[in-house]
Amino acid sequence: MKEILKDGIKTGVICVLSLISMVISPLGCKTPERIFTIGIPCKIPIDAPILDGFRAGMGELGYIEDKNIRYIYSNIPDMKDEIIDAKIKELLARHVDLLLILETEAVLPAMKIAKETDIPVVFSANIKPIGDSLTEGHLLLRGNLTGVRFADTNSKALEWLARIIPGAKKIYLPYNPGDIGSAEELRGLEETALQLGIELVVDGINSVEAAVKAIESLPEDIDAVFRIPSPMLNERNIELSRAAIERQIPMGASLLLDEDVLITLTCDFFGIGRQAARLVHQIHQGIKPTDLPIETSEVFLTVNLKTAQKVGITLSNDALAQAKVIIR
Repeated sequence: MKEILKDGIKTGVICVLSLISMVISPLGCKTPERIFTIGIPCKIPIDAPILDGFRAGMGELGYIEDKNIRYIYSNIPDMKDEIIDAKIKELLARHVDLLLILETEAVLPAMKIAKETDIPVVFSANIKPIGDSLTEGHLLLRGNLTGVRFADTNSKALEWLARIIPGAKKIYLPYNPGDIGSAEELRGLEETALQLGIELVVDGINSVEAAVKAIESLPEDIDAVFRIPSPMLNERNIELSRAAIERQIPMGASLLLDEDVLITLTCDFFGIGRQAARLVHQIHQGIKPTDLPIETSEVFLTVNLKTAQKVGITLSNDALAQAKVIIR
């Protein structure tokens, strides 16, 4: 009888302990944190400064890769709408939580996706060629999207170039009309030139070789060369820079090209990535993309003292004081 009683007490204790364990367990065990997954449709290799800035910014905000955040990349081999659409849909099929857009050509396709789904979209791209569809006055058109647009540095960079050349009257501007967005970059520059009292000699060319030859044979009354974004020329701009230096003609640019350019005013691409990271963090915290204004990137000035000496230009104290980067 005593043995039966002991067994009964033992069983009862085990049952009570089991019940207590069932109650305490959910309270004491922390559910593993869900990994926040970001899909990035992009060209490979990726535009490193923006992505580096983004990942650095996310790290500063407490996101650790493969612990609480994951990046999934989808290579876009050709910037055609149907290919971009397919790559975005591939990422959606992998159940990403957010799309990060680094390519200008992918912004509108991503915006369409953002309007048709609940997936938030954050871009870090040059949206100038897209027009007014992403301005603050068109919030209804952008759906579940926000981001950081590149500052329009063309006019200000042209102003800086004209300012450092005493008595500048004529500035040569080569570009490739076939480059996506390059023609759009010219908008407003004629008006800026008029305000500065200079003549802008715009030359549509179709090869780097043609641009180099044009610079080598520029008339004596050309005071400077000015470069705007033009992908075909960008990658080999060093050839244009050297031709200009050979002629002792200063070159200015509205984008980072090579270290022989005299003066450059451009966006802070690493900073753009960090700006995008802050927006992504806010969305992850529950803020709707449409409640976050589209931001504009910061810019910085670079001057090259070595090139200034080669082309016989003395940079003003004002230019040196405002330059973030000085190449000596």
